Amino acid sequence: MIDLAQVLLLGVGALLLTTVLAPLTMTLLHRWQVIDHPSHRSSHVQPTLRGGGLAVLGGVLGCSTAAHSLGAEMPLVALVGVLALTMLGLAADTTDIGPLVRFVAQAFAGAALGSLIGDYRTALLGAIAMPVLVNAVNFMDGINGITALTMSAWAVIVLFAGSTSAAVILAALTLGGALGFLPWNLPRARMFLGDSGSYLFGGFVTLALMHEQAGGGYPLVVIAAMVPYLFDTGLTLVRRAARGERLTEAHREHFYQRLSRRPGWGHIPVAALFAVLALSVGASAAFLVGQNGVL
Repeated sequence: MIDLAQVLLLGVGALLLTTVLAPLTMTLLHRWQVIDHPSHRSSHVQPTLRGGGLAVLGGVLGCSTAAHSLGAEMPLVALVGVLALTMLGLAADTTDIGPLVRFVAQAFAGAALGSLIGDYRTALLGAIAMPVLVNAVNFMDGINGITALTMSAWAVIVLFAGSTSAAVILAALTLGGALGFLPWNLPRARMFLGDSGSYLFGGFVTLALMHEQAGGGYPLVVIAAMVPYLFDTGLTLVRRAARGERLTEAHREHFYQRLSRRPGWGHIPVAALFAVLALSVGASAAFLVGQNGVL
């Protein structure tokens, strides 16, 4: 199992590199004109750069490469998978890729990575979990800070409750990358994560989940902190499907979006609420495992 000093170095390294790379990423996104223009369905009123996931990718891969060159054992399959997924997300940020094509690509990526990490059961888990988690992160990343804070909460839970070195390493990198990106998205959004960031963070969670399953660990503990995101996404999809609405159309009907528009609320309180919920659910699951081994 990886020791605490390595975990701290990975997390701090990813944080510093992401912070340094963020302004360079903004320059590139400006040059490429990767800009999110608000509509009546948006939670923002100003055109804002999207594609900030590239800064996080640079931070986590740069830190991982340095650690590997110094002899640290890194989950290379997972890191290559995160790179491929982020590039797929960047393609979605910059071109018009249909939702069915994206969904199939996500499922295929999950199955392929799962087959390399474990057996056919891991591949099946990846094929299901990858599109679910990537799209849940994508749907929920609609207000300032919500995904950076929620992913930080998820990472803290896996750092303390993960049972495989690969899952703990992925959590350390996630925590550093999310905290490094946070000042660029909260309180004022100078840059959105975009699809590249959603694919990156959804990929991190799925890959940690697959490593825990393949390594005989506690996959339900890994997924527990994502329950608030999955619940809001699932309930909203069911409600819209029941009304016969097109599920691929943009909307503002998620619970977090409606709550952020209520008097006295706003982006920061709602983002913080979801992070606290993620921590609470994740810590409860970890406690049950520690006390009773029931998960």
